[in-house]
Amino acid sequence: MSEVLSVLLIGKKPGNIEGMLRECGRKIELMHCKRPMDGPALVSGGGIDVALLDLADGQEVAVLGHLRRAAPNIPIIVLTALKEDPVALYAMQNGAQDYLVRGNINADLLCRAIRYALERTRVEAALRHSEAMYRRLVENLNEGVIAVDESGIITFANPRMGEILGCPAEDLIGSPISGLLGAPGGMISASRNQFCRETDRRQEFELDLRHSDGGCVHALVVTSPVTDESGRFRGSIVGVLDITERKRAEEELRNRNEQLMALNQITSASAASLSLAELLEGSLEKTLELMGFHVGIVYMLDADRKRALAQCQRGVPPSYMPQNRAIKIHHWPFNFIFVAGQPRYIEQRPDLNSVESGILKGLDVSALACIPLVAEAVVVGAVYVGSRAKESFSREERTLLEMIGKEIGSGILKGVLHKRLEVANREANLYLDIMTHDIRNAENVSGLYAGLLIEMLEGEAALYAEKIQSNVRRSAEILRNVTIIRRIHREPPDLGPVDLGAIIREGVTDFSDVVIEVEGTPCRVWADDLLPEVFANLIQNAVKSGGPEIAITIRVEDHDGESVLISLEDTGPGIPDPQKGSIFHRFERGGIGGCGDKLGLFIVRTLIERYGGTLRVEDRVEGRSDLGAAFRFTLREVLHPGGDDGR
Repeated sequence: MSEVLSVLLIGKKPGNIEGMLRECGRKIELMHCKRPMDGPALVSGGGIDVALLDLADGQEVAVLGHLRRAAPNIPIIVLTALKEDPVALYAMQNGAQDYLVRGNINADLLCRAIRYALERTRVEAALRHSEAMYRRLVENLNEGVIAVDESGIITFANPRMGEILGCPAEDLIGSPISGLLGAPGGMISASRNQFCRETDRRQEFELDLRHSDGGCVHALVVTSPVTDESGRFRGSIVGVLDITERKRAEEELRNRNEQLMALNQITSASAASLSLAELLEGSLEKTLELMGFHVGIVYMLDADRKRALAQCQRGVPPSYMPQNRAIKIHHWPFNFIFVAGQPRYIEQRPDLNSVESGILKGLDVSALACIPLVAEAVVVGAVYVGSRAKESFSREERTLLEMIGKEIGSGILKGVLHKRLEVANREANLYLDIMTHDIRNAENVSGLYAGLLIEMLEGEAALYAEKIQSNVRRSAEILRNVTIIRRIHREPPDLGPVDLGAIIREGVTDFSDVVIEVEGTPCRVWADDLLPEVFANLIQNAVKSGGPEIAITIRVEDHDGESVLISLEDTGPGIPDPQKGSIFHRFERGGIGGCGDKLGLFIVRTLIERYGGTLRVEDRVEGRSDLGAAFRFTLREVLHPGGDDGR
């Protein structure tokens, strides 16, 4: 240690103090203050490391207090005349680090006392700093902290603990811990031993603490035991976290989950219902089962909206229904439900009127919920559910019942809309059937007269007649495509083995004036009787695009062992790359020849997807879209159980 050690000697200068200090192994600067009362002023100015206070006649002991106040961090060693001097004991009790007997002082003893005093002062300063840090930490925690002794008395409480309990922290000190425990009314009573149990392990538990306003704080408590040097239990340090809001949120989440589960079951019952009666009966039964109620009735308004008629009931006393199977909705309190569309809760209370009291008595329940059923913003009925076990409904139960009422109303609305949709579909199909029949007749007649005109006329007039005939044929083609699309959407897939070779041969025969080559070995595939439409539309599209001189090749080859790949290639004008992705969609013209609205290619895509295959269009010669198009699609092959030899 190379630093200079400053030592202040206060009082008389006994012996060779200065010489002894030189033997301490470091540089010493000794200052001497003969008058003890001048010592506090010198140490307060700084620069002093150790003070030696000579208690020659015992009168200087009063200076000790002044020194401690003037420089609390400077160690003080007192010099006394006797080993058992009471003055020395008093000095040690009031802040001196050590004491030496003047007649027994030597260099080693003096230097060791100074070293020990300096070290103890450093440790005490570090301890005070640590304690200050600990106190600041504890006082600023978001958790409450209290200390409890072995008898259950609170000895410390941080400010947060006071906030949790709604009182100043200092008011808690000296109070028994048992005064904080237990919910109002004694519903939960935690023993003092939970805080003060003589145990060597940390404990964690939840309990209710009393709040100063008479309420309750739900807390997570962590206790750690405090023991003395001998290991004897002396109390506990207790950490308290207010989890009231967390518990409230957990309870709210639990209630919401229960509500969702109940609504899911009501929704499932509603979705599975095939009729209005089944919907109402299933929903009522599920509501009573899930909520533990005993009585239930569903009323629906009649067409005149003057009465509500009972549709189904569960658990209702036989004597109640004869007089209440039909109720007049404009009479109180039923107008509140069926006219205003507001829920009504009839519960046991002192001011209950005679009408509602009679309803409870007639149904033999102590609480009844009357929930309106609303469809398209109009009240269509109500569901009554009652309990014989409770006298009122909780907020959560009311919320759930009103949500169930909305769900049943939605189910009723879906049933109404489904009926309307069925009627609309029947009407639309009727209109389409009539239109298809009449338009076909008109097309036949128009085509006949167009043919006669072509035979009778010449020149430009005959050309106009041919255009009329062409457009009549085009109209017939569109009508035929619409009929096929209707069939696709109306009839579910009924796939079976189909001879692909026969289908291709049939398609080639229908276009006998077009050069069509077939390569590969056709097989059986999974399809239905609409498969010929795929080849008819693709060949027709190629002919319309390339004219009568076009050449077409149909190839059949294995794709992946389970499917076959069919390619229909033509030598027409091809399809530009930007249009390849859109030609299979409805009403996409794409700038290529053929049917203007492309219903034929849309039918091809729809049927291939119906059969579980894939479809794409490419260039016949890669990179040369002007040399023709290649339509390639897959179909699932019908395989023999033994393998590929069953084609």
